[in-house]
Amino acid sequence: MEFNVEYTVTEDDIVCVVLAGSLDVATAPQVRDLLIRLIDEGRYRLVLELSGVDFVDSIGLGVFVGVVHRLRPYDGSLAVAAPSPQTRKVFEITQLVRVLPLFDSIGSAVQAVSSGNAIVSMPR
Repeated sequence: MEFNVEYTVTEDDIVCVVLAGSLDVATAPQVRDLLIRLIDEGRYRLVLELSGVDFVDSIGLGVFVGVVHRLRPYDGSLAVAAPSPQTRKVFEITQLVRVLPLFDSIGSAVQAVSSGNAIVSMPR
């Protein structure tokens, strides 16, 4: 499967990033660069839609952790929407679910970010 990343911005200024394919050492830099650019533009409320992600390696997980660290000073929000079964399993095994909330749909993730229920927090 070819890797693809796209994003839209809601009326509430929440950025919804849709990823598809394998998030690995080859594709993670593209995702990292996009997310850093969005944060640098002042976009601190993000939803990552991962239903089309069929594989995540440690480099891909590192991108998510890095985004959490970048958002923390801004009291940013980040939620994961509709993770594929493989992606959900990786988040659970690595305990990343303790840092990043997982939601079954993009709608519920956007709602959580909009209401402030997806504030990123990570043990220091």
